[in-house]
Amino acid sequence: MKKPVSILLAALTAATCAISLAGCGDSDYPVEIANYKIENEPENVVVLDPATADIMSYIGYDRKFAGRSNIVDQENLNAAPDVGTPSNPDVDEIAKLETDLVFSNDDLTQGSLEKLESKGIQVIKLQQVKSTAEVKTNYETVGKILGGNITGKKAGLDAYNKLIEELDKQKRDIEELSGSGALNTVCYLYLEDGQLMQMTSGSFGNILIGYTNCVNVAVNIDQNTVDPATLAGANPDYIFYDDEATFAAIESNSELKDIGAVKNKKCAQIPRKNLSRPGETAVETLKQMIDFIYKDNSAGITSAQPDTKPSASQPATQPASQKATQAATQATTQATTQAASQAETQPATTQPATQAETKAEEDLSGKYKIKLSGLSLEKEDESDDVKAMQQRLYDLGYVDDKENITGYYGDVTEQAIKDFQKKNGIKETGTADNATLTAMFKSSAKKA
Repeated sequence: MKKPVSILLAALTAATCAISLAGCGDSDYPVEIANYKIENEPENVVVLDPATADIMSYIGYDRKFAGRSNIVDQENLNAAPDVGTPSNPDVDEIAKLETDLVFSNDDLTQGSLEKLESKGIQVIKLQQVKSTAEVKTNYETVGKILGGNITGKKAGLDAYNKLIEELDKQKRDIEELSGSGALNTVCYLYLEDGQLMQMTSGSFGNILIGYTNCVNVAVNIDQNTVDPATLAGANPDYIFYDDEATFAAIESNSELKDIGAVKNKKCAQIPRKNLSRPGETAVETLKQMIDFIYKDNSAGITSAQPDTKPSASQPATQPASQKATQAATQATTQATTQAASQAETQPATTQPATQAETKAEEDLSGKYKIKLSGLSLEKEDESDDVKAMQQRLYDLGYVDDKENITGYYGDVTEQAIKDFQKKNGIKETGTADNATLTAMFKSSAKKA
């Protein structure tokens, strides 16, 4: 009988990870996870979590899908049997599928977990990703579990690199299409327990918004709950929303209904679930967002509130047609209002910069030989990127002594980051997340 195991794998960077995925010499198996071992390569895998399903499929392990929960609704995975809900799946059905391993998330109840363990089925829980570093960790983890310490780990990392390359390519295409100019501002809205919410930092959806080369007006707001007055003041150029009920809540609010994006029908529906799946769904969702913001079939600008409901299995915006005069006007405006290079998040307060202010900005990252796409740095990191950041902080006056440009992210660098964040209206964390780095390497960055 297989040894039962349930282990929570947090998607954390190497510096903060509480659980190590240890290699085992020169062999693929056993794979060690904390105090447990996966002795042999799993062949029949049930996936209850759609985000993990997206990763598993993107790596190329579709053949191992033995079953799925009813919310794993990606079209390419529909052939796998439905085993019920992610919280209380049909354990007997899972056992009948001769399941070696179950991937789940925190939705799985303790009772279901214990039933699965009692049948000798290993359960691995992966947390939702909130940064590109965590996406990479989950890819490596899934690859290693399903393919081994060497073969599987390589497959996972190769798939992660392919994903980032694809997202980067879409972003580069925007820059070639639009040239330089003022950044568009966007927001993503959804309902939770009847309350209108906004997507802030700390989510994979926010990472995707960054790849649209737009500013998320809520990126530096701590609370997900929407303050209508603040959002109306930010006046985003485009609004993406979860479902029809969300759009009804927007239209019924006296302050939000007059936002330019609503009045000009620059709103599009994208199911919220599609912004939490870091695989093929992410690639397709980003394409839909970019197409809606930047172009339509005639290379103009699509600007319409959708009038049809998207398929449950397809990430899609659903814009309606527009009058030719509106498209032409918007296309002219858009040609002069695109820009910048921000791969993950964009620095923003609740009030977006004016067009005149943003046009004057220049990306100086090339001068410092640092690539900002998806980059985040934190205390105790040591690299050339840290050294480039320290040089920039020195040039801006936040680091006093040139001897502190060492490439090691210590206490002095952490304090310099805090000082920079405070001066530039960014939440003071001392961590150089992508939003902070992007702001730092702009010519408009405020000096100490």
